Amino acid sequence: MKDQALRLIILEDNPDEAGLIVQELEREGFAVEWSRVDTENTFREALAGSPDLILADCNIPSFDCMAAINKARQSAIPLIIVSETADGAFVVECMRSGATDYVLKD
Repeated sequence: MKDQALRLIILEDNPDEAGLIVQELEREGFAVEWSRVDTENTFREALAGSPDLILADCNIPSFDCMAAINKARQSAIPLIIVSETADGAFVVECMRSGATDYVLKD
């Protein structure tokens, strides 16, 4: 995957946080094409571009994380939760709903 650009949707309401995620991926050698979305409409539009992966913060007031997981599952696009906290019950709920993985931002 490092030979071609990784096409990402980053579901994140903070542009700086999205930039840090991309910066870390690039530091690890990935070429990244990405778009940051923070509403259901922009998320749906970004899905139409057939991304390789969705990285999603689940603490966005304007968009329900479980809805994002369901839409990703329907589209067969892997979705990884990227969060600041590790609430065990929430992690289990996300994984059972179809999230591919769960990682902490730090």
